[in-house]
Amino acid sequence: MLKGLIFDCDGVMVDTELLFAKGSMEHLSRYGIHDDGLLDSEFAGYTAVEYCRIIIERYHIPETLETFYAEENKYYEKQFEAGVPVMSGFKDFVVMLKKRGIKLGVASSSSRDYVLDKLRLCGVEGQFDVMVNGENVKRSKPAPDIYLLVIEKMELPADQMLVIEDSTAGIKAAKSAGLKVIGYKGSKLKQDTSEADLEVNRYQDLSFDELATLCS
Repeated sequence: MLKGLIFDCDGVMVDTELLFAKGSMEHLSRYGIHDDGLLDSEFAGYTAVEYCRIIIERYHIPETLETFYAEENKYYEKQFEAGVPVMSGFKDFVVMLKKRGIKLGVASSSSRDYVLDKLRLCGVEGQFDVMVNGENVKRSKPAPDIYLLVIEKMELPADQMLVIEDSTAGIKAAKSAGLKVIGYKGSKLKQDTSEADLEVNRYQDLSFDELATLCS
């Protein structure tokens, strides 16, 4: 029986994954590094700090993590200046779930303030019962830590909940925590969601009966 649904944020609520990738590519170009591979979504689902740490090591960038991370955020903000697209049908989907009495959670690698801002942007602030972010766990996705903590806070058995994720790392994290996952493919940055239990392109394609069947 379906009693809870957990959402990722970037690439699930808002279409930001491609904006992050473009911002990072522009930042790296300052160091003479041109890596179009960042558009292949290798790091989607990771915290920004963990991503920056890996990039510094990979390219031997002569900056401290603190400095590089601060600069990276400026490039993200530049990408967001033109506006952040909300996923079509997301708000209506949330409203439908709340009417059905489904408990809602967020499991995002982004910061708490960032997630709260995106919930306001989507018009669903106050609709979520539990929110866990990258600041609450030691290990980021694809480790299961963030989902294990959400399960604990949701106070529901894992087999009574579903997850909506867009990234390979996020899907792996959720499944490692014993959760069934819907791979959402509505983002402009296309990712491998083949390990999900169900793949969808639009929220409008997800009926409550289908969700309940998946959770049974």
